[in-house]
Amino acid sequence: MPSFSSEERQLLNDSLRDLLADKYTFEHFKKVARAEDGDGFSREDWATYAEMGWLGVSLPESAGGAGGGATELGIVMAGAGRFLLLEPLLGTIVLGASAIEKAGTADQQKLLGEIAEGKLMLAFCHAEPDSGYARDYVRTIARREGNDYVIDGAKSHTIAAHAVDTLVVSARLGSDKGPVALFLVPRTSAGIKLSPAPALDGRRGAAVTLTGVRVAAGAKLGDSDKDQTATISEILDRGAIALCAEAVGAMAAVTQITVDYLKTRKQFGELLSKFQVLQHRLVDMSVTTEEARALVHAALQAIDDGDPQARQAIWKAKIKTAQCARFVGGQAIQLHGGMGMTDELVVGHYYKRLAMCESLLGDAEWYLKQLAAEVA
Repeated sequence: MPSFSSEERQLLNDSLRDLLADKYTFEHFKKVARAEDGDGFSREDWATYAEMGWLGVSLPESAGGAGGGATELGIVMAGAGRFLLLEPLLGTIVLGASAIEKAGTADQQKLLGEIAEGKLMLAFCHAEPDSGYARDYVRTIARREGNDYVIDGAKSHTIAAHAVDTLVVSARLGSDKGPVALFLVPRTSAGIKLSPAPALDGRRGAAVTLTGVRVAAGAKLGDSDKDQTATISEILDRGAIALCAEAVGAMAAVTQITVDYLKTRKQFGELLSKFQVLQHRLVDMSVTTEEARALVHAALQAIDDGDPQARQAIWKAKIKTAQCARFVGGQAIQLHGGMGMTDELVVGHYYKRLAMCESLLGDAEWYLKQLAAEVA
């Protein structure tokens, strides 16, 4: 089990809130997001996260991390949601790091130290244009040529894929019926075409086309040709619960923002916060957020405890959080009125981030079907 005490977890949470409340203001968010000559995120902020130890919080101590678990990772992701961080935390410290840790050789796992130090950014490129949310749909193929692999295929839009150092790419070995493997592919490799575009919430990313991309045999994670489909599913489950934690952070923030807004706006000469029907809606937002938080905490704890039912706990949390995110985000917009969706008010950006958390890596309907099939 992870070695973090409740006091250390509180210190981690406090460090996130204190630094980000001061540094990652809405004005800073807009400046970074709108910078035409930037990547859509701040490398300076990324270096700060590394210095604070946040990037390595759940990585093994042997790799320079803090040795924490899923709960500690959830605290970081909740902070990312609360302050709308633009940096590629999900792709790097959750999905990418999990791929290296779960599938990589001992030598490859040394890369985890570079993640903790902020020297390596990753994007997990698994979904393909026709895959939907299916986790076993892989048509990208890696053929062996001498001491190299040559990769051909296409991957769907992935946040930060346009700017990270390395893409973690899933591909079938030899043919479209071969076992699935994971490869570490430098983003600047010859044969990679990136099609940059913003995601729904404005974060930048790219669809990836690989045409004759040649990588050394050592780029394949692991030293066997064992099919990695089950491992990829575990990685995506870890990503799903991280998204849930991010959504809880965003829901808590947007609820407080809405409370503060109603305390300043008047209707019929009275502050909106004094209208009982609006008070009830604020209470509903708060209760809904806490319902999601409870399920997310339970799932994170199940992972850390090695509970055999952890996967079902993750799926239940994703279903509930997706539903809660839609409700809380929608209520926040309604209570702000039409201007809630303008770029000049932060509430609209929270709404879009919550929509991304709701649908990324699988929406509520998809997880309901998986859960139904699991318990049938």
